[in-house]
Amino acid sequence: MGFSVLGLLLLSLQAAPDALQPNNVADFVVFETDVTEPVAEGESLRLYDVHVAIMYDRTQDWCEQEAFREQLTWTYAADGGNLALGEFAISCRDARRVSRRYGLDSAVDFIVPERRQSRWQRFVNRSHPLTDSDGD
Repeated sequence: MGFSVLGLLLLSLQAAPDALQPNNVADFVVFETDVTEPVAEGESLRLYDVHVAIMYDRTQDWCEQEAFREQLTWTYAADGGNLALGEFAISCRDARRVSRRYGLDSAVDFIVPERRQSRWQRFVNRSHPLTDSDGD
């Protein structure tokens, strides 16, 4: 089963690259307080994994619209902005490569295809690990 981007965006995404700050920075603020929770009962995919996927997918979309841009830096926060979870600098090149490799695509109503979820989690854990203090 894939996970609906629309449902997660309505609950979680407060700002997107459409409202870019100077220097290609966008805020990704979620209302959940614990991003290590699974997206659904019995699933291993965490909210954090889906949030990172959304950042890559949105960066890819933005790069296609603004072909001259080189990178988008996301500031990521939970609990409505009260818990800073770090910054994610995602280049257009990486966004294209990662979106293609893992099949991230919000246009077809899912963000991480089921067949690629475990690979996606390994990528996120390796490339964007949560520290022990994150998501508490």
